[in-house]
Amino acid sequence: MADGIAYLSATDANGPTTQSSSNDELSAEKLDDFSSPSWRKRSRHFLVLSSAGKPIYSRFGNEAQLSTLMSAVQAIISTFADMSDPVKSMTMGQHTIVFYTNGPLYLLAVSDRGDPAELLRNELQLLHSQIVSILTSAQLTKIFEQRSNFDLRQLLGGTEGLIDHMVDKLDTDLSFALGSLDTLWIRYKLRERIGKALLAARPPKGLLYAMLVADMKLVTLLRPRKHSLHPSDLHLLFNMATSRTFLTGEHWMPMCFPKFNDQGFLHVYLSYISPYVALILVSADRDGFPALTQCRERIYEDLSSDDALQRLDDAASQRALRPSELGVTGLLQLYYRSKTLVQHFGTRFDDSVDEDQRRRIINTYKRLRLYISGGGLNPLRIIYHKCESDTVLAWQSSSFELYATVAPTMEVKGMIRLVNSVLEWIKNEEDHLFVVNAPSY
Repeated sequence: MADGIAYLSATDANGPTTQSSSNDELSAEKLDDFSSPSWRKRSRHFLVLSSAGKPIYSRFGNEAQLSTLMSAVQAIISTFADMSDPVKSMTMGQHTIVFYTNGPLYLLAVSDRGDPAELLRNELQLLHSQIVSILTSAQLTKIFEQRSNFDLRQLLGGTEGLIDHMVDKLDTDLSFALGSLDTLWIRYKLRERIGKALLAARPPKGLLYAMLVADMKLVTLLRPRKHSLHPSDLHLLFNMATSRTFLTGEHWMPMCFPKFNDQGFLHVYLSYISPYVALILVSADRDGFPALTQCRERIYEDLSSDDALQRLDDAASQRALRPSELGVTGLLQLYYRSKTLVQHFGTRFDDSVDEDQRRRIINTYKRLRLYISGGGLNPLRIIYHKCESDTVLAWQSSSFELYATVAPTMEVKGMIRLVNSVLEWIKNEEDHLFVVNAPSY
């Protein structure tokens, strides 16, 4: 297996062994070609190909059967590049098509849901970062300099599920679009107790970051005093941690953090210390696995010495707060982002909201954020968006962003009162919602 995509699993006394994350069977959605009705009915597509037109990735359909389409995409991009006028996007009927090129990779997004081109381009950049996290920019450049028609799927084999998961999360989770870290709601004293356990574990030589994560939500983070990881790098790390491949045993793997350094690897130790909580240790020492195993044992024993680990696991099993737990009635869903902390939290959706409506609400949030976060010379501060099934409010101030959904029958004044009540609740709960004083060394 190529360097950069080997997953090492220590599940027995013999130490690390190579483990593949590929599935034995292809799902039906991966067997379609672009002429099949099931492929065409998808609302969104993400494609990746090389500058030579070689298929690399498609969220839906089999890359080999999409080779004709990939070649056409390559021809379009190359034609405009030769004219010194790179193609960025185009509209065909109800479809928005966005192109993004970075080095030897060409990426394409297609949507029939009215997604703004800027939004799709941001998501393509995240998809590119996911691929770089597996291989590094340096390795990508070297590969295609030596063989321009190289089939990159040989090196990405076994990681398709990881990429699929991230692409699906773009459609159902606002975390990537917000550019901040989702945090787990737990009592401040418990979070402080966990941070002290990380610090007391005597971080070994080469350790850069130590963190506990539950369902892509940060519990706490131990970091060097003068360094921090970019939220987008942590999103890639958390996305990997949710893979079922890593639910048991200890795992040791190289990973590139594009915002930190896209030219090389750091090394990640990952182990679930309870059914819902993963311990992640990031090290610069490629031979640091034994020391990090011992560090994990010290952390586990410390948190198990009282009820801290059980309380943490109980909180993690709840995944997210219900709208009613914010002390208001009529709220269907809410996201709140602290600009100061670069962290956010989101509630669950109310049980009355079905899957299609959830996707549409998340998509509305993403579109409204473009308007309030600088998507023009005069960004808006408050947007009130009403449709048949719900009403959405987007609000930004100097210190926060807020996105809330209520039933369409609620009047504007009622929604403002509700949001003000939520803001008061957040103010009182801030220490429990966010990682306010993360330990450092």
